[in-house]
Amino acid sequence: MSKAGAFDLASGLGGKFDKTEVLSDVEKYEKYHVFYGGEEKERKANYTDMVNKYYDLATSFYEFGWGESFHVAARWKGESLKDSIKRHEHFLALQLGLKPRQKVLDVGCGIGGPLREIARFSSTSVTGLNNNEYQITRGKELNRIAEVEKTCDFVKADFMKMPFPDNTFDAVYAIEATCHAPDAYGCYKEIYRVLKPGQCFAAYEWCMTDA
Repeated sequence: MSKAGAFDLASGLGGKFDKTEVLSDVEKYEKYHVFYGGEEKERKANYTDMVNKYYDLATSFYEFGWGESFHVAARWKGESLKDSIKRHEHFLALQLGLKPRQKVLDVGCGIGGPLREIARFSSTSVTGLNNNEYQITRGKELNRIAEVEKTCDFVKADFMKMPFPDNTFDAVYAIEATCHAPDAYGCYKEIYRVLKPGQCFAAYEWCMTDA
């Protein structure tokens, strides 16, 4: 992405977020937080709106600075950021034991960097679940550019209420996404429901410790 693209949210790079909405959404997002008088109860009740406003505002900047995969990846000495991200995604695929032609779900997929990489690496079909229209539109454009539309797709939905039948997927993963769930138990219950019996879920996630 060009530097101009990062700062022009209506640049035609795939998203639909109009730059005239930026100030309004910044103000609405801020009001969810304690510093501006927000309360936890309100954030949980309106988690979809809060998360959507954040990613509407942040996605283009993430892509400019981070690339297509929005997650942390510790780097080995001499390793590039791009290679470290690929290594983390390949490791996840290997831990899941993915096999060609399996159906895989990426929960909270962003613009789809990991799902494209994992689909190519493992010869699987990966569906990205995301509740943010801006990111999905951008992700579909990147799928088209990468020519992976036959094996990679997106579904717009809330991961607390997934629109899939029971026992749909051969594997499910999430990368730094389920931290946005208002109720972790409810989110993981849905993941368990859509997984085929005996199959695996793997995740990288933000966690808080006492230290």
